[in-house]
Amino acid sequence: MNPQAVLELLDEKQRELSCLNDDLIIKAEEKAKTEGKYRKELRKELLILRQEKVPTTIINDLAKGKNEIALLRYKRDLAESNYYICISSIENKRLEIEVLRSKLTWLRAEYQSY
Repeated sequence: MNPQAVLELLDEKQRELSCLNDDLIIKAEEKAKTEGKYRKELRKELLILRQEKVPTTIINDLAKGKNEIALLRYKRDLAESNYYICISSIENKRLEIEVLRSKLTWLRAEYQSY
């Protein structure tokens, strides 16, 4: 692999990193929205159960077990996982870029020695 090919690959990886950074913003917004919706609906359900005089020892389990609340919790957890997966992808892309930079430095030194 010649230095020019590594430079082209490096440019491609940097563009991919920029896209991942944009994706992270979207994932963060999704994470926050799903968390907010889950908490709001859970709070409503807890208030309803309290008004119905449900014993406090089981009120959380009943509220979280309701289908609508469980679905919102699932969506919240999924959004959180996607957010952290995106962060991990960004870290991996940065590592790829560092490897390519090291390779480029090594190739340039090799080419200059000829």
